[in-house]
Amino acid sequence: MNVQLIEKFRYLPDDIIHQIINYTDVIVYRYDKYINRINKEDKRYKMLEKIPTPIKIGDSRFLIKLLNENRVGYFLEYIVSVYLKLNIKFVSYQVDGFDRYLETKSFFQYIYDINNNWSRIINYSM
Repeated sequence: MNVQLIEKFRYLPDDIIHQIINYTDVIVYRYDKYINRINKEDKRYKMLEKIPTPIKIGDSRFLIKLLNENRVGYFLEYIVSVYLKLNIKFVSYQVDGFDRYLETKSFFQYIYDINNNWSRIINYSM
């Protein structure tokens, strides 16, 4: 039965085939090829929706905020220049009277080295 349907669909114009494929929401046509898509009822799709999009700050900085419902989490700041640098802050949301602010609990800096590894930057001060 499926083979007969495929044989009949083979003679349809490409525009109609694309409309049928987009209606099913399982396969999408992009960049001159067909790509599988996760169904919106799948639990993995809901997890992917929770990933925040990066915020562009200036020409060479990107920020990703990974906060939970209590506003506790991480700020990842990528600095792209001659080298690639990563600042990681663990922050928590605080309320002090009328003031609301994010308190930095920990701060780490990393640099992407020539060996394709992230090396931690340690600032020594006296």
